[in-house]
Amino acid sequence: MTKHRNIILIAIGALLLSLSFHPLKLHFLAWIGLVPLLFAVDNARPGQTFRYGLLFGFLFALFSLFWIVFLQIDINTKLLIIFGLIVLFLYLGLYFGVAILIARKIGVWFLPLIITGLEFLRGIGELRFPWLSLGYSQARYPLFIQQAAIYGVYGISLWLVLLNVSIYYALKRRKFGNVLLAALIFALPILYGITRTKHTGERFVTVGIVQPNIDPNMKFSRELRYKTFERLMHLSVRCANVSLHEYDGTLDLIIWPETATPVFLKSPGSYRDLVTHLVDELGVPIFTGTAIYDRENHEIFNGAVLIEPGTGIEQEYRKIYLVPFGEHIPFDNHIAVLRSVDFGEGDYTPGTTYTVFGTSAFKFACLICFESIFPDLSRKFVSKGADVLINITNDGWFGKISGAQQHNDMAILRSVENGVVLLRSANTGISMIVDQYGRVNVEKPLFVEDVIVSSISIAPVDTIYRRFGHLLPLLCIVMTTILLAASYFRTHRE
Repeated sequence: MTKHRNIILIAIGALLLSLSFHPLKLHFLAWIGLVPLLFAVDNARPGQTFRYGLLFGFLFALFSLFWIVFLQIDINTKLLIIFGLIVLFLYLGLYFGVAILIARKIGVWFLPLIITGLEFLRGIGELRFPWLSLGYSQARYPLFIQQAAIYGVYGISLWLVLLNVSIYYALKRRKFGNVLLAALIFALPILYGITRTKHTGERFVTVGIVQPNIDPNMKFSRELRYKTFERLMHLSVRCANVSLHEYDGTLDLIIWPETATPVFLKSPGSYRDLVTHLVDELGVPIFTGTAIYDRENHEIFNGAVLIEPGTGIEQEYRKIYLVPFGEHIPFDNHIAVLRSVDFGEGDYTPGTTYTVFGTSAFKFACLICFESIFPDLSRKFVSKGADVLINITNDGWFGKISGAQQHNDMAILRSVENGVVLLRSANTGISMIVDQYGRVNVEKPLFVEDVIVSSISIAPVDTIYRRFGHLLPLLCIVMTTILLAASYFRTHRE
């Protein structure tokens, strides 16, 4: 009976935590999602504790990422993905299994340190996958996420786990001191958020963001190529007209999404001429995603270019963090045999240059697609002088369930961590403007053809995270290691 009760508790906890990651406005459920798991592992044996944690993590991943099965891709690739998902869910479950087992050895109060350190480790290396890091569940709560300016998104994860542990002890012991501690842990980020969010400064720029809503499965077909350009140009003219009526014609930049142009735009030809003519006619730079072909080395990059009036294309960025199994095979640069493996992925080469684009109005850096989910990359761009982060993406593959919203919300944390504005142009949505404090000023829904034209202050706000980076998760790893070692020696001395 106890075993069945524990499994039910685990399933309930995993469901609660997963619901905080879906666009259902239930993000507060992350405050209690781990509590059922803590009750389930109470007094469990070590092996059982690990299995309970593994099951919790597996179910949490399943409930949170089930939408991947509905990706708009061909059936053969989908069958491979289903197999890969099982592996992925077990992989994510492994982190919870290890975390709860370590906590059993060194104390449940240290679970926040353990999970924070493990989340950080999961976000580095060739197989890095920071998706579902707990802190991202709070992206839509501006007051709670201000703490990311101190220690990044992983610090929000630490706070969430600490809150869960304190609530667990408050329910278990039912003492006033435990309840008061839980209330204090909950309240501190709110108080900090209230004191931090303030006026954003007087340095304004006006930008236009294009959301063309083009079917990603069709845009590269030859017969629809011109129609794609036609829509992009029409929406760009619309941006210019809005700025004329609402901002006295001031428009500093127009942004198109990832691979908006289904050609190698840097290569001479009629399509490049169309865009450069449009830029010259409007007198406004256009920033767009485009594939870049390096003829000398016969390499293709997922990239972005800035087309400026009178000068054309003189600045470019080549995507540095490629999607594993989507844009390249992990470790293929180190293991020759992997280069012959074909999962139907794109065969892109990673870029190596941290480009900061410059216009007459401001400097900005580009995050292509899922590069927005890596805190270290954004921090590096801002430290190199970027006033604004621009995220261009094509989330049309995700469909209408939760993937696009999860991807979008992760990008919000980059603005808080670095104290800069984030502009997002997504082919099928969600496009948005986020201020320096992670507040979404305007956003466009999924699968709608539309534009955003807005004037926004881009004055950067200094943050502790931008200065010191991932100091907190590194300290968590060190502390966990020391505590584990102390526990080991103490056990063996006895």
